[in-house]
Amino acid sequence: MKNNVRGKNDFKAHKSITTKFILTLFIVCFIMLVATGGIIGSTINSRLIENEKIILNETSSSVSNKAEVFFERYIAIVEQIAQDKNLQQFLVDAKGRSTLTQTEGFMTAAKTMEDTQKMDPEVILSAYIAEDDYYLVSPTVQSKVGYDVSSKEYYKAVTENRICITDPYVDAITGGIVITISGPITVNGKIEGLAAVDIAIEKLTKMVGEYALGDTGYFSLITKNNIVAAHKNEESLLKSIDEIGLSDSIIASINSDSQEVSEYVYKNEKLFGNSVSIGSTGWKILSSMPEKEFMADTRQLLTTIITVFLIVLIILLITLAILINKMTKPIKKLTETTNKLAKGDLNVSLEIKSDDEIGELAKSVDSLTLRLKSYILYINESVKVLNEVADGNLAMELENDYEGEFAKLKAALIHVSNTLIDTIGKIKNSSSSINMNAEQVSTGAQTLAQGTTEQASAIEELSAEVNEIYQTIVGNAEYAENAGDKATEASREVEIGNGHMRDMLSAMDEISNSSSEIGKIIKVIDDIAFQTNILALNAAVEAARAGSAGKGFAVVADEVRNLAQKSAEAAKQTTTLIENSIQAINKGTVLADEAEKSLASIVSKTNETNELINEIVKASSQQTVSVNQIRSGIEQISSVVQENAATAEASAANSEELSGQSQILNDLISRFKTNAPAENN
Repeated sequence: MKNNVRGKNDFKAHKSITTKFILTLFIVCFIMLVATGGIIGSTINSRLIENEKIILNETSSSVSNKAEVFFERYIAIVEQIAQDKNLQQFLVDAKGRSTLTQTEGFMTAAKTMEDTQKMDPEVILSAYIAEDDYYLVSPTVQSKVGYDVSSKEYYKAVTENRICITDPYVDAITGGIVITISGPITVNGKIEGLAAVDIAIEKLTKMVGEYALGDTGYFSLITKNNIVAAHKNEESLLKSIDEIGLSDSIIASINSDSQEVSEYVYKNEKLFGNSVSIGSTGWKILSSMPEKEFMADTRQLLTTIITVFLIVLIILLITLAILINKMTKPIKKLTETTNKLAKGDLNVSLEIKSDDEIGELAKSVDSLTLRLKSYILYINESVKVLNEVADGNLAMELENDYEGEFAKLKAALIHVSNTLIDTIGKIKNSSSSINMNAEQVSTGAQTLAQGTTEQASAIEELSAEVNEIYQTIVGNAEYAENAGDKATEASREVEIGNGHMRDMLSAMDEISNSSSEIGKIIKVIDDIAFQTNILALNAAVEAARAGSAGKGFAVVADEVRNLAQKSAEAAKQTTTLIENSIQAINKGTVLADEAEKSLASIVSKTNETNELINEIVKASSQQTVSVNQIRSGIEQISSVVQENAATAEASAANSEELSGQSQILNDLISRFKTNAPAENN
């Protein structure tokens, strides 16, 4: 099954090479053909488009020439009317008349208009002459005075002194599309009026429509003012070219009098065409050919070129496949042969008769096959010897003569045999020594493990005692810290009380000062009462002198004296009270000073106590740190002791295991046979 899969993979590789050759050559040829076809197609496409443009332009010019002939005929009729001497004289004589029929030459003028209309009655609907405010028209001879002719479009023949062709309009009588051609009538160098003909352009539009532009193309008639006079689509008639759906490009071409054929759009349809002026009339012929028809020959040619190129590519691909397959057949045979060799099948032969590189390769494969057959003998003997070594027989014997690189293999096998014999002997001796040393290490490790276990127990007891000391120191530190906080709080309260005492002393000083001021005021009141009493006595004396007239005044003076005496007594009593208050305040001040001094002493002692407590807290903290370090050291010692114990136990276990492995190694070494030395053949 594996051989079949490998064969399929080799076949895929062979087909892959063939495919690569074919694809490479095919891609190169394809690129060359596409490039050539592209250049040829582009050149022919440009030529065909240019030819189509020339044909379209020539056809448009032909239609324009026909339309120009049409206009020139009726322009000539207008010029003939304008040059008629009788009509010129009639216009001169009619100036200022209230009616034209009474003007000399009226009948002659009317007959001329009628004859002009009859020259081409299907096209000329009417012929007339006119001035600013009157006209004369045929075929039914009519004249009118007071009609504003100057407001009409055809009056430009007078104002601009030229032939004028109006935009098309719907005739009120016939309902057909009509234009007016007018020209100035000049008498002795002065414009006296105008001559005009109304023309039905049905004949012109029919003539334009009959011109074929391919199978689906058509022509349109555009006036000087860009009004559509004739068009395949009746909806576009009498509308401006800006209103019918033409693209801006063709509108610009119409306005610039360019005759270049270009692509444009009409109502979402792509067209090719150009505009050609109709002589000097200002009118234009617009050609329109659908893009599909315009490019039909080009597309057909491109289709033909692509078809031919595809056929050529298919033929080329088939030819390449045949040639490359023929070239790769010998390679396939070589591949099959090398696959057999790779599988170990040396019974192969190549029947390739070729003088090229493939033939040389086939000869090399044959030589390789013969050489491989001789190598098989060397390999079989080497395998046999190695199997014996695997079974424990290190004394190998090689019978064949090894040539080339295989001589190195023989020397290497002999060297391996000798080396293994020497190594096995040394391993056996080392194994015995290892077994003895392992037993000694195991005994020592067990003793060490027992000692470290006892040390670990003692260290655990020491660690427990240190932990108790640590907890005690931590408790003392907390108590000292709480005492410090309480002392600090008491010191703060004493400071507050001392501050209140100072405030009280200050208040008592203010009261003492106020009492002194009140004493001064009372002294003033006492002086006033004394003076009032003296004045009352003087008033009583004067009242006594006055006799009965001074009795009332004497009563008043007596009352004033009584009030003065009462005021003096009250002032004395108040003075006594104030003096007593001042004495009490002085005593209070002395006591407050003593209390302040006591509080200050208390604050000082409290601060000293607080400092001592803080020192105790610091010392306790330092003791805590020191004890903690001792704990860490003990824990590290305990950890080391435990690790030593574990290591000792592991060493003992490893020693026992090493002893067991040494015994197993001795058993394995005993399987090898080293009694026969290797021979060097």
